[in-house]
Amino acid sequence: MNNIFTRVKKELERQYGANMPSLRFVSLGAAMIHGLPFKFDIDNVGDESDKGLCVAISGDSIENGSFTVKDITLNCFIGGRQTTIKKKLSLVEKKDGKHVYQAKFSDITLQSGLELDKDEEKRFEQKLKRQLHFSFTPCYTDIEDGEVMLTVYPYANILEGAANKYRNVCADESSLIKYL
Repeated sequence: MNNIFTRVKKELERQYGANMPSLRFVSLGAAMIHGLPFKFDIDNVGDESDKGLCVAISGDSIENGSFTVKDITLNCFIGGRQTTIKKKLSLVEKKDGKHVYQAKFSDITLQSGLELDKDEEKRFEQKLKRQLHFSFTPCYTDIEDGEVMLTVYPYANILEGAANKYRNVCADESSLIKYL
C-alpha cells in the first residue's frame, strides 16, 4: 500500500513540479450572473508555500465597464480554525494598459497537496483543510452576455501554478440555462 502512495506522490511531483505549489479548481460556478453570488473552490496539488496567492479577473467586459465587482470573501482553515477573510478587489492597470480586478492574499499558507496519508479518513480531512473557498457578487450591466477570465495564482509559482478558467457573465438568471 505504501508503494502506491510513493508512486502517486512522484507522479504529482513530475506533473506539477517538486517544491512548487500548483493550484486547480475543485468547483466553479457555470456562469457569473449580475447580483448573484459566484463561488469557486481551489486546491493546491503541489507543494506547500507560505507566499500566498492572488485572485485576478480580466477580460473585455471589464475593459468596456460592463463588469464590476467590489470585494471577495475567502473561507479557509488557518491554524486549525475556520477563518473568513474579506478583501477588496482592486481595479489595477496592467503594463499593456488593460485592466484587471485583483485581490492579494499574501498572508495565506498553501498546504501541501503532495503529502498523502495512508488512512483514507485522514486524507479526506487533509483535502478539506487545504481547500480554499471563494465567493464574490458580480455586477454586470450589458444586455449581451460577456466573458471574463478568472485566474488564481500562487506567488511562489505564478506561471506554472495558476488555475485559469473563462466564465460567461450575464445580466440575469434567464441566461444561465445556456451555460448548464
